[in-house]
Amino acid sequence: MTEVLDVAIVGGSFAGLTAALQLGRASRQVAVFDTGRPRNAASPAAHGVPGWDGRAPADILAAIRGDLAAYPTVSLRDRAVTGLSGEADAFRLTTAVGEVMARRVILACGVTDRLPDIPGLAEGWGTWALHCPYCHGYEIKGQPLSILGRGPMALHMARMLRTDWSQDVSLIAHEGDLGPDAEAETAALGVGLLRSPLIRAEPESDGARLTLVDGTSLYTSGLFLHADTAFAAPFVADLGLATIAGPTGPYLKTGAFNVTSRAGIFAAGDIIRPAGIVTPALADGAITGTAAHQSLIWTDRFPPLQET
Repeated sequence: MTEVLDVAIVGGSFAGLTAALQLGRASRQVAVFDTGRPRNAASPAAHGVPGWDGRAPADILAAIRGDLAAYPTVSLRDRAVTGLSGEADAFRLTTAVGEVMARRVILACGVTDRLPDIPGLAEGWGTWALHCPYCHGYEIKGQPLSILGRGPMALHMARMLRTDWSQDVSLIAHEGDLGPDAEAETAALGVGLLRSPLIRAEPESDGARLTLVDGTSLYTSGLFLHADTAFAAPFVADLGLATIAGPTGPYLKTGAFNVTSRAGIFAAGDIIRPAGIVTPALADGAITGTAAHQSLIWTDRFPPLQET
């Protein structure tokens, strides 16, 4: 007989586990499907998380999983979901070991980062190759910082870093158009503009030695960049859900209480916004878990997002 869940949660990182906690406290039958590869697995510490500032992301996730162990109606399943079909109250999820049915689904499977193909960059991702100054900037403030410019967002990052994190900031014009005012803005900020692409990054001390096409070599304690993103679970792109174009890739478009454009499907975490920060993901999980629960009681209270 096919198993029937109240809620299936696809993705067991910060948003997914927090949603499961809310549903477990309502004694609902919940399964969390996860592959054990969270987006921030390479990062040695998560900062700006109240009560857990500076803790390793893996330690925080382990603590939440420990909390879930107290709720017998919640199960954690180490497997990927590869397909989703059906409708509210009768969703069918396909996994490598069979199918399960669920009345509601929460997509908390996030996005995956696709870094530029630069030797050494992937190895430094999460340590000296960074995405967010709020997450990593305090630990390297006042040191030489750099930005891999891949479009106008680089100037946004340059202003932030130069204003509150370091007086030594370089912007590498790697690819894309930085905008017509790049020269004037960087000059006004006191940010060095390097008009040559990055071709190699090698670990040095606690940072990296960067080499540009023109032979320029510079040391950085932190290279900030925006990676391209895609849905971490490939089947999400085939669901026909409304999306929004983000600065690095598509995200699911949601309405109040994180409902998607398909009845019975909710979404939470990095899959719905380009922030990539732990605390919003935790908040999303709490909101989405309680909304999914209440939608089982009041079936007309959380209608799907209507695109205009």
